[in-house]
Amino acid sequence: MKTRTTILAMVVLCAVACTKQEARQAQQDAKAKARQVADKVSAIVDVAVPFNGTEEDKQAREKQRFDEGWRRLDVFRNVRPAVAGPAQPAKPKVQITFVANGKESLKKMTPEMINSAPVAIPIKGDVNGPSVLKTQVYLDRLDFAVGAIDGRWGRNSAIALWWYQRAHGINAAEPGAVDEQTFRALAEAAGGVAPLVSYTLTDDDVKGPFVSVPQDMYEKANLDCLCYESKLEKLSERFHATQDFLELLNPDVEFSSLNAGDKIWAPNVREPVTQDRPDIARVVVSIRGNTFNAFDAQGNLIFHAPTTVGSKYDPSPNETVYVKDIIHDPYFHYQPTLFSEVPDEEPEAHLKPGPNSPVGVVWIALSKAHFGIHGTSDPDSIGYASSHGCVRLANWDAQEVSHRIAKNVQVEFLDTQRTTQTASQ
Repeated sequence: MKTRTTILAMVVLCAVACTKQEARQAQQDAKAKARQVADKVSAIVDVAVPFNGTEEDKQAREKQRFDEGWRRLDVFRNVRPAVAGPAQPAKPKVQITFVANGKESLKKMTPEMINSAPVAIPIKGDVNGPSVLKTQVYLDRLDFAVGAIDGRWGRNSAIALWWYQRAHGINAAEPGAVDEQTFRALAEAAGGVAPLVSYTLTDDDVKGPFVSVPQDMYEKANLDCLCYESKLEKLSERFHATQDFLELLNPDVEFSSLNAGDKIWAPNVREPVTQDRPDIARVVVSIRGNTFNAFDAQGNLIFHAPTTVGSKYDPSPNETVYVKDIIHDPYFHYQPTLFSEVPDEEPEAHLKPGPNSPVGVVWIALSKAHFGIHGTSDPDSIGYASSHGCVRLANWDAQEVSHRIAKNVQVEFLDTQRTTQTASQ
C-alpha cells in the first residue's frame, strides 16, 4: 500500500512539474508571438505615396509618351562616355533579317509569326509591332528595364535604349532610336532568344487569394491582404507586361479559368532575382527624367529602370541620401498629414501587405524621413505619372533592386524641381 501511495505521489509531482513546464513553454510561446507581432508593427512604414490613377492620368501618360524633353536634362547631357573594358569573348552571331522603314502591327499576328518576323528599322516615334517587342524583351533581359512591356515604342523604351547604347559604347546615328548596329548588339547580348515563349503555368502562378481592391484607403484597411485582383494581373507582373498586352497574345484564353499545367504565350523576360547579391554601389535618380540608374563599385551601369518620382506638390529630396533599411512585404501606415491634397484631420489607417499596396511588395527606406524606393500597384504609370516624393518602380524592378542593394548605399537625385525653378528665374 505504501509503495502504491509513493508511486501515486510521484505521478502527481510529475504531472505538476509537467504542467508547470507546459505553462512556462506556453508563456515563452506567447512572448515569441508577441515579438512577431511587434516585428510586424515595426515594419509599418510612414511614407507618402500616390493614389490609384484616373482616366486623366492615362491621357497625360499618352501625351508624355512621345515627349523628348528628357534629352535636354543634365542626367543625359553630362554623362561620361562608356570606358572600354577588357576584351570579352565574341558572342555567337545571330541570324537577323532587316527591312527598312517597314510598317508593322501586332494585330492578327500569332506568337509564332511575331517571333519569326523580320526587324523593321529604324525604331522611333509612335510605332508598334514585333520589332519593338523584340527590343523591349532584349532590353529587359539585359537589365535595362522598360517598365510594362506592350510592344509599343515610347519614352521608357527610348530612354532605356539610350542608356544601353551609352553604357556599351554604341555610337548610334540617333541615340535612343534602334538602328541595325544597335539591334544586333542587343540580340547578341541577349543570346538571340525568341521574344515570346509558350509557358506552362505552375501551381504558384494561379494561386490566390485574389481580392477586389477598393479605391478608398479606409476600405483597403479592412482587407486581410492587398493581394492581386486576378490571375491576369498576377501573370502580367510575372512577365513584366501590361494586362492588355498579355490578353492580346492569348486571345482565346480565359485567364480567370486557368489552372496549373495550362499554357499561355508570354514575353521572354529575365528571371526574377530571389537571393541577395548586393552589387549596386551607387544609385542616381533623375526626377524630371524619370530614370533610376544603378552602378557597381567600378562605376559601370548595371541596372536601369524607369521610375516615377516627386510631383511639384511633394518634391523628392534635392540632396544625396543613403539606404537606411530594406523591408519586404511592408505594412503601410496611411497618414493624411503627408498628403497635400488630403485634410490633416482625416483619420490614419494601417494597410496590410500585398502587391496592390500603395508601396507595392518592397520598401527601401532612405535616410530622409518618409522617403524611399518602393513598388507600385499601378505599373502602367511608371515613367509617366508623379508620386508624392518617393521613387516608385514596377514591383518586379523594385524586388530585384531590393536583392541587389544594401544599407548605406548612396542615392543621388538630379534634375530636381528646384533645378527647374532656378533655371526659370
